[in-house]
Amino acid sequence: MSSKDLYIGCPVQHARQFLSGKWQIAILWHLKIQPSRFIELRKILPGISEKVLTQELRFFETSGIVQREVLTCTPQKVEYKLTLQGQTLIPVIQSIIQWGYSHLQEEKAKRSMSSTPISVIDELEAMQ
Repeated sequence: MSSKDLYIGCPVQHARQFLSGKWQIAILWHLKIQPSRFIELRKILPGISEKVLTQELRFFETSGIVQREVLTCTPQKVEYKLTLQGQTLIPVIQSIIQWGYSHLQEEKAKRSMSSTPISVIDELEAMQ
């Protein structure tokens, strides 16, 4: 039995496959704003390779998270947009962003306090 088999039916592992890649959250977040063409996503996500973007979009498409739509125009264009199922991931991503923002603020406060003289920290604590 492989380690993958141990997680069959696990909701955490199921959700993780859509949110754990380096670029997955960013791709979904940008598609939340509006449907985008491949080249637009590449511009918004500096550093992502064509190969990785293609792989992620195909994965999301086969998973029913993203819809690939061929537009009837000349030259032919392709847009990617979130499906209804894909849109259900947005509140999860928003929660992750909110947690990250809050945690960053706490870290900034800790760093600034660590460079604060002990006398000032003692005064602040005495005021509480």
